[in-house]
Amino acid sequence: MINALYEPLPESITADGIKYPIITDFREWFRFADLVEDNEISKRDKLYLMIQWLLKPPERITDELIYAILDFYRARELERELPESSDDEDNNTPPPSVPVLNWKIDAPYIIGDFLRYYGIDLLNAEMHWWRFRLLFSALPAESQMMTRIGYRGVDLGLIKNESERKRVMKMKQLYALPFELDEDDIAAVFGGGL
Repeated sequence: MINALYEPLPESITADGIKYPIITDFREWFRFADLVEDNEISKRDKLYLMIQWLLKPPERITDELIYAILDFYRARELERELPESSDDEDNNTPPPSVPVLNWKIDAPYIIGDFLRYYGIDLLNAEMHWWRFRLLFSALPAESQMMTRIGYRGVDLGLIKNESERKRVMKMKQLYALPFELDEDDIAAVFGGGL
């Protein structure tokens, strides 16, 4: 984990012992997200397309290289490290959750929130992807995006008051993102029993 208060944001990734300069412009990582989410592109083609974000082409594409690119996209080094779970009883993968964020669909609200809360016009800004991620995660709870994310991610089963649950359900439906489950996701929901 890096401390963004005094450590510089990375300009490269390291994989297989090789340092690769990487594109850091935040706009390019929205394109990366579109690539990853595009179901019309095969997984294999996506792997080859991911290296476009490197400024130095690799001699070969390895798992370590792909994971390093994905970690840069996820800004993993900005996340605080969580203790490993000691619960080894259940190794099943949890079923897929409903998405709470879509860079493309949520763009107007992200642009508005950055202008409103930071005075940053994202349409004309120059910014490192990780700086964007830091600012995005620090948006106040009452911002358009955090409000949307909050309603999208709420577990209605935890709300005991029926009138409040109905109100929250309406808001959840209002802010919901369209999504489809692929066959693997559907199998995970039903415990692989398809």
